[in-house]
Amino acid sequence: MEKEIFWAGGFLYNPETKSILLHKRDSNTKFNPDKWAFFGGKGEAGENSKEAFVREMKEELGIEISMDRLIPLCDYLNEEFDTWRYVFYVESDLQKSQMKLGEGAGFDWVPLEKIFEYDLTEKTERDIKTFLALRN
Repeated sequence: MEKEIFWAGGFLYNPETKSILLHKRDSNTKFNPDKWAFFGGKGEAGENSKEAFVREMKEELGIEISMDRLIPLCDYLNEEFDTWRYVFYVESDLQKSQMKLGEGAGFDWVPLEKIFEYDLTEKTERDIKTFLALRN
């Protein structure tokens, strides 16, 4: 059973280019300013984690994602905020020109071999390591 208060987020993954689409947070945000992170946000009343992730991708990138394309990566208690964290990814080859940033400072496809050169949030780094471990 899903938690009532949760965060749902994740990323697009292009298996052909071995790249992850990440979100650059802006300097005005209260948490993790100027860091690279996943797209996502808090669940709204009546939503499950999949619905919240799909909604967030629509709000933050202007893209429609079908729930049957979501691949659950992990979920765990984010003790810092005392909220459950649900992380998904979707295989995609969308070009940046097919998306429109709704919030934040930017976004980009980041090759996996360069991912840890970016200033990632702690949880983003943790979850990408989980993703990489599952791929091997």
